[in-house]
Amino acid sequence: MPIYTQTYRTFDGEAPGRFRWLVVARQELRILLGQRAFLFIGVAAYLHVCLRILQLVVIDMMANTGGNLLLNEMRNFSAMNVDATMFFTFLRLQMGVVFLSCIYAGSGAICEDFSNNLMEIYFSKPLNWRDYVIGKCAVLLAVGLAFTAIPGVLLVLLHNLFVPSWATVQETYWWALSTVAFSLVLVVPCVMGVLASSALFASRRFASIAVFMVLVGNLVVGRMLSQLLLKPQVAVLAFPLALNRIGESLFQQRRIIFRFPVHWAWIYVAVVCVVGFLIVCQKVRRAEVAS
Repeated sequence: MPIYTQTYRTFDGEAPGRFRWLVVARQELRILLGQRAFLFIGVAAYLHVCLRILQLVVIDMMANTGGNLLLNEMRNFSAMNVDATMFFTFLRLQMGVVFLSCIYAGSGAICEDFSNNLMEIYFSKPLNWRDYVIGKCAVLLAVGLAFTAIPGVLLVLLHNLFVPSWATVQETYWWALSTVAFSLVLVVPCVMGVLASSALFASRRFASIAVFMVLVGNLVVGRMLSQLLLKPQVAVLAFPLALNRIGESLFQQRRIIFRFPVHWAWIYVAVVCVVGFLIVCQKVRRAEVAS
């Protein structure tokens, strides 16, 4: 049969709609959910969530059943109280899991696409660099918030279900708002920092090591400068302490580490996020032009 009589198969699919970045996000999620190490991190994170649920159920059930003596004894331990401090502590402890999960999920998110020549495939479709960046960021944000904001808001809802009253709602509504805000403060810098490192380095291993080295170096420098200059407020240069300062403000906690205007911590975090985002956008945009 002559070759000119042959025809190509017609396209049977549908063109992506307005949310074209979902193509990138679905691909990343499919890869992550198929990896046992990532699932192990998720299970470890939700063990802590289960412990907090158990704490909340025990305290609220005892309050409803009138176990006042035992309840008062348990409340002598501040860590057992269901209050704003509990949610602040919960998110602080989840910070390590968020950091590890973002590194595992995001350190190879961009560099491996370059090394496997996937950029040409992505940008040969009706996708642009904005869709690519949004898809990568959305997956890591979803992972981080799944370990922080979602279980935190769930804990607030459970508390309201076990102690149903208008007074409980008035007391706890801002816990949910602070939980979401502090979760974003913890997750967004991790996402931007890890993706920026993945965009700058050629392999997952180097990207992961770079993030760890920058974080450790930043923490050491912040601590050393505060001791050398005899000014505790200089410790805010240590990025984890700046995050902690914002959390103290959101949950109205006593300033335990140092006294420093919280707006400078917000500016510091915002600058880190913007710089990381610009690095990712510049690198991906160059790849689109080259392809």
